Amino acid sequence: MNKKGQGGLSMNTIIIAIIGIIVLLLIVTFFTGGMATVFGKIKGVFGGGTAGSDMALSRSFCESYCQTAKLNKDKIGESTYCNKKFDVEDSQGNPLLGQSCIALGVECVIDGKTQTC
Repeated sequence: MNKKGQGGLSMNTIIIAIIGIIVLLLIVTFFTGGMATVFGKIKGVFGGGTAGSDMALSRSFCESYCQTAKLNKDKIGESTYCNKKFDVEDSQGNPLLGQSCIALGVECVIDGKTQTC
């Protein structure tokens, strides 16, 4: 059988076309200012960006930071538990800016001692 005239695209051509379209979309997004929004959302996901809006969520983050600090006992002063600040609202809706985990009422007890930062 003669397979001449079957002008199909090779797999390499299709993959290169897909990569080209993705790169083109990234360039368009960058120049239209959309990358700031994309990077902001990514930072919010990995940086605990929602931690500033809810007191319970902020306390939950602090408890997690305390667990991490327990693993690094000798560096408690450098831990996220000691250094992370939260912007939350009290029960009346008043903003409380720059609150530490201790100020939020989360105590970190390591080896029977309550940690201070």
